[in-house]
Amino acid sequence: MTMSAQHLELAEAARLWAIRVQDPAFADWEGFTEWLERDPAHLGAYETALADGTWGAELLASAPVEVQPRRNWWLPAGAAAAAAVAVVGGWAVLDRDAPAQQIATAAGEHRTIDLADGSKLALNGGTRVMIDPDTPRQVVLEQGEARFEVRHDASDPFVVLSGGTRLVDAGTVFNVVQDGDALEVAVAEGAVIYEPGPNEVRLAPGDTLKRAGKSAKPVIGTANPQAIGSWASGALQYDRPTLDQVARDLTRSIGRPVRTTGGTERLRFTGTLLLGARRKKCWRARVPRSK
Repeated sequence: MTMSAQHLELAEAARLWAIRVQDPAFADWEGFTEWLERDPAHLGAYETALADGTWGAELLASAPVEVQPRRNWWLPAGAAAAAAVAVVGGWAVLDRDAPAQQIATAAGEHRTIDLADGSKLALNGGTRVMIDPDTPRQVVLEQGEARFEVRHDASDPFVVLSGGTRLVDAGTVFNVVQDGDALEVAVAEGAVIYEPGPNEVRLAPGDTLKRAGKSAKPVIGTANPQAIGSWASGALQYDRPTLDQVARDLTRSIGRPVRTTGGTERLRFTGTLLLGARRKKCWRARVPRSK
């Protein structure tokens, strides 16, 4: 095989990995890491594929979207096919005629959504939400991490549905993570009611709730309210979480696999990690009221 042919083959392999990794459903991190470590040239080829915005436009060519290309911007393949979104100048408007729309972020991509009621929704990397223009006070978090800044309305509570769980706002800034069947809720301001009803749990500022599975009992904890959802402002703030938790957060926020080595299970971390220039890739979307 000639050098030119080898280069083209590597570039194509890197491009395929870049496409796959941007899909929120991507799970083959072990295979991706093995490919990166197989040859030092693979990382450079992968970075080049990420920096090339042209393939992103090609990927969207057959999807029901109208795109004004921007360098270093793309939708994940799965989301592009599912979301009917018109993108003009970096702002997105949901198709008002559809009953509900999916918005998804690629790994390492962050978005901010202005909801019709004045609330704001920030999406971390690898996140999928469903929003119905007919019910602007309800969001379904299917996967990933989202920070909610809700405009309170006692007569029309804001509801988040995630993993079969119902969360009701009581004038709040809060963060929700849905990772498989595991759910995490943390409240920075106001209050959130977990599963309203006879066995409801009311979470105040600084309260956290973690549930390992749908049938698992929720575990209540505490956190620094100022650190909750800090990824949305470009930093990850920690007060003694496990290194595994830090690695999962970094993987979600920067779009690259981060793993701990053996023997670190009991180690804890306190400090702030700046996410750096990747924050510049954020864009904002407006979700209008339905007609």
